[in-house]
Amino acid sequence: MKRTLCAALALGAILAGGPAFAQSKINLETTAGAAGAALFAAKGEGYFEKHGLDVNVMIVNLMPNFPPALVAGSADVGFMVTTTFLQAIDGGLDLVAFVGGSVTSHRFADTAAIAAAGTNLKTAQDFIGKKVGVPGIGATLQVMFRYWLMENGVDFEKVNFAEVSFPTMRDTLSSKSVDAVVATDPFIAQMTKGGIGYPAVVLNPSIPEGKPLVMYTATRIWADAHPKEIIAFREAITEGAAFAKANPDKTRDDINVYAKLPVEIMKNIEISEQEPKLETEQVAWWVDVMKKQKMLTTSPDVAKLIVK
Repeated sequence: MKRTLCAALALGAILAGGPAFAQSKINLETTAGAAGAALFAAKGEGYFEKHGLDVNVMIVNLMPNFPPALVAGSADVGFMVTTTFLQAIDGGLDLVAFVGGSVTSHRFADTAAIAAAGTNLKTAQDFIGKKVGVPGIGATLQVMFRYWLMENGVDFEKVNFAEVSFPTMRDTLSSKSVDAVVATDPFIAQMTKGGIGYPAVVLNPSIPEGKPLVMYTATRIWADAHPKEIIAFREAITEGAAFAKANPDKTRDDINVYAKLPVEIMKNIEISEQEPKLETEQVAWWVDVMKKQKMLTTSPDVAKLIVK
């Protein structure tokens, strides 16, 4: 009777095809910012499990570490800023992107240069000779800030940049080790609410809308070997994006499982515009900007970098 019961339960699990049966394990590296709202919602609300995926979210503070982790196999998927992805391609790595994350939007103020209290930085000219912290040399936030400088007539090479991880920005700015940092929420809220700094410039309005800031990436070898997982992942992120838009408060809770910020700060952050669909021309815009900033030596065929 016991053997019969066990067999029946096993058969029922197979026929049900539920997420508890034979889930595919995916190790994913990301930072703990609001740009990953769809990701954290998909994780927190069970959309990954619904689509048969067991996604292990690993928080890594510096974006340049992501491409080597993918190549080494210590991560399967990297939630990587577009510029780091393109630089890795330019450096010879065979990576692909298969789902989009947050995109630029003029409706939000969640990307800004936060100046240390008392520095009185306001205009692009004010930043000449100053030291600005960015979450990674070559990261999207640095490219956006340099784009803003160029659009306002300042040579970005006259600004000194230093690599400062998101979790350490508050303390670095407080100690005046840098004059400003370029950040996103929830880290902007952490610094401004605490009186450590103020928004010297909100970058969102200076960037054309709809440009992908962050993308889900993998090696081409991994992507070719896991087409079903990519489809399932894309579906889960799409559901997570819809949830984040409809339920911002609960999404903030899902983000804070990893961000671990005070509730009073977290409840005021903006949920970034999420766009899972990747368009070739939108990614190509970054290629043009990066070439103007002398960050790329080649002109990659963007269409071949996106898995549909």
